[in-house]
Amino acid sequence: MGLLSLEHGKAAYQADFVVYGAVVAGLAAALAWSGPRGSGLADLGWIAAGLWLWTLLEYLLHRFVLHGPQPFRRWHGEHHARPSALIGLPTLLSTALFALLVYTPAWLLGGGWRASALMLGVLLGYMAYATMHHAVHHWPARTAWMLERKRWHARHHHARHDPQCFGVTFGFWDRVFGSGPRPLR
Repeated sequence: MGLLSLEHGKAAYQADFVVYGAVVAGLAAALAWSGPRGSGLADLGWIAAGLWLWTLLEYLLHRFVLHGPQPFRRWHGEHHARPSALIGLPTLLSTALFALLVYTPAWLLGGGWRASALMLGVLLGYMAYATMHHAVHHWPARTAWMLERKRWHARHHHARHDPQCFGVTFGFWDRVFGSGPRPLR
């Protein structure tokens, strides 16, 4: 399992949480202590926009990339075939993609502080997704809410010919785009 392997050992898998946790903490600290004076409310708005953007990105990437063209479909199929395996995008690659596809355009359009606040929201959403996805596959359901998230994701994994339930952390976009849970037959 190399640095760019889709299947990770425990250390590489946990690196995602450590790296993104550090980036989130750094961005939050930078915004709180070094941001422009009086920008706190605006920063919160950009962070909220980033969280909202993440929910849409999660849905679109899962539905149209991971269940779309090759080689992404094959790679994601490995996760479906072995849902408890530690399979995911390598941290080095996901970091580069976040920087290139989210931070850079936001920086070009809105400047460094807005891009940092938006990126903080996106990364908070990504960490919620990573934690939730790990939880639905590896943790017991101790609350009704967690049981519902596990059922939702199980429907996704077992809907081979009727893809549905692409949102892991949030079912809103599945409901908007009609890919929510279908009646059991």
